Amino acid sequence: MFESGTRPGSESLWWNKAKRQWPEKFKADPRLIFKEIRPGERIFVGTGCGEPQFLVQSLLGYVRENPKAFMDAELIAIVTLGVAPYTDEKFRQNFRLNSFFIGDNARRALNQ
Repeated sequence: MFESGTRPGSESLWWNKAKRQWPEKFKADPRLIFKEIRPGERIFVGTGCGEPQFLVQSLLGYVRENPKAFMDAELIAIVTLGVAPYTDEKFRQNFRLNSFFIGDNARRALNQ
């Protein structure tokens, strides 16, 4: 017999339980999450094929709308192989990338 939330395809059971137990951790609008981040804090970005593209794009959209929202935030990644729009020169004051391995997509920005 399977316990509740452990059957294949039952991911929504544990997800809904977690949302009920910790409603403050689940925000409907990503911008509400970004308001909680303070200047100088660290943000871990999933890496490789696990990089959350929607979250990264939402983060950058928030910074475009609020240019002083993140000043000197440290983005931490294990490897930067995919798209790394946060290395663009226009985000230089907002983000510092700290990565164990630098791919071609971020190497030029980090060398500067």
